[in-house]
Amino acid sequence: MGQVLDIAPLRSVVAVADCGGFHRAAAVLHVTQSAVSQHVRRVEAVVGGPVVERAGRGVAFTELGHRVLTHARTILAAHDAALADLGAVEQQVLVIGATEHGADILLPGLTAALGERLPQWRLRFRLDRNVMLADALEHGAVDLAVMLDGSGLDPANASGMVALKWIAGRSFSAPAGEPLPVVMFSEPCTLREPTFAALDRLGVGFRIAAESSDLSGLFAATRSGLGVALLPMIGRLPDGLCLAEGLPPPSRAAIFVRGRAGVDPDVLTAVEHAVRDVLVDQG
Repeated sequence: MGQVLDIAPLRSVVAVADCGGFHRAAAVLHVTQSAVSQHVRRVEAVVGGPVVERAGRGVAFTELGHRVLTHARTILAAHDAALADLGAVEQQVLVIGATEHGADILLPGLTAALGERLPQWRLRFRLDRNVMLADALEHGAVDLAVMLDGSGLDPANASGMVALKWIAGRSFSAPAGEPLPVVMFSEPCTLREPTFAALDRLGVGFRIAAESSDLSGLFAATRSGLGVALLPMIGRLPDGLCLAEGLPPPSRAAIFVRGRAGVDPDVLTAVEHAVRDVLVDQG
């Protein structure tokens, strides 16, 4: 039997090109990095030469590799189209990262909106902080991420804007003549600088009363009366919390949708539009 270019190795070659490296390709394909390396070597054994080469911290395709890549895309497109026509396509998994803010409101709406726009995809969500989501995008652990920019910069390119609000426990009372106690996320956090800037604009002295690495801890500290917190709020406030009195609302935060290297641009656009629609409905 003659040489054969199998589908799985070709898919790994394309993933390496789209994602910019073996590690990211492995994350996207949900296989090990060694499996991707073996796939590339199998293709190289068939075509009789190197397909990719190390280039600094990344990889570069050889002249032969670019020819292989062109054929690989054509073969995979025909293969996937045939499966779709025969009704034999497995549902693809789309991993979406999102911050915890308003997850109880955003995620059901986003699931419904994407169910209409991307019916061929099965959704999996990962809730985390901005910095962790950015790292997950970099390494291909998530396909897209709905991220928060507390500074509210670049609203024209944002998927939406949400109000930043001062919240407090229902029993909280600001101490007279003393710095305002503030509850905030621990570093790194995109909301810390907006909090400091807002208090500076108000001319309010403050002290950090509590820090938390997650939203539930921040809510608990605020609910217990340790201090006020500046948060983007979507929908209703959690039980035991209310808007803090005497602190005018600062600027708004921006919501952006970011995609990993090699993500399908049509999928990215669909998620961006879905996020816009959900935020409009909640506005």
